[in-house]
Amino acid sequence: MSLKTGDSIALKADDGLYLSRINRGDTNPIEAAKTSIDVYSAFKVTVLANSQIALQADTGLYLSRINRGSINPIEAAKNTIDVYSQFTFTLFDDGTLSLRADDGLYLSRINRGSINPIEAAKSAIDVYSQFKVIVL
Repeated sequence: MSLKTGDSIALKADDGLYLSRINRGDTNPIEAAKTSIDVYSAFKVTVLANSQIALQADTGLYLSRINRGSINPIEAAKNTIDVYSQFTFTLFDDGTLSLRADDGLYLSRINRGSINPIEAAKSAIDVYSQFKVIVL
């Protein structure tokens, strides 16, 4: 499998839920939240140099690492691609990928009770930081 600019993809977390943009008022965090793919869980790919990609949500905003003190959630937040919205990716033979943020941490599903936000949180790849890629 390979990714190319213009592809539309969905990403499935280890718990079987699809990553989705969730409108929470003034923020649009990415969470493992949907049982099926919808417009909010489809992301447009832009392939960049050095094995990096940017992902664009349904709003046209790019996914970005946002520093919120002790946590770094991924949110649909940027009008243009900047260093915080570039993710180094690794594709695995089983059709999953991992994404590493600009701070060197891997994106991961974090269980926070009733929600499962995606955060730049892991120093190494584990089951929570591998996402099944579905090309739409």
